[in-house]
Amino acid sequence: MSDINQKLKTIPEIEHALVMTKDGAVVDDTSHEAEVLGAYTQFLAGFGGKLGAQFGVGELKSVAVHGSDHHLFFLESKSHYLGVSAKGSGSVNALDAEIRRILAAK
Repeated sequence: MSDINQKLKTIPEIEHALVMTKDGAVVDDTSHEAEVLGAYTQFLAGFGGKLGAQFGVGELKSVAVHGSDHHLFFLESKSHYLGVSAKGSGSVNALDAEIRRILAAK
């Protein structure tokens, strides 16, 4: 389990978090959950990139998908993607803010 996953798991609604390279390799996690979340993260990266180009808004940097059962979060850095899944009972805006707060803390 990655350090980021451990930090984000302190948020009660977070189910899983992973870091992956932009070529699709998951860092420090070989679990089935990481494989599934990695596929979702790769999909969001590709789909979001196409959507950003279609709307002329530039490169994708983050996505929050609000679902009734689960929420998905995607964030991009220079060389990695972060994928996060959360329970659908949590507030998307509050979870997004808390994820960013934890990631910004040194």
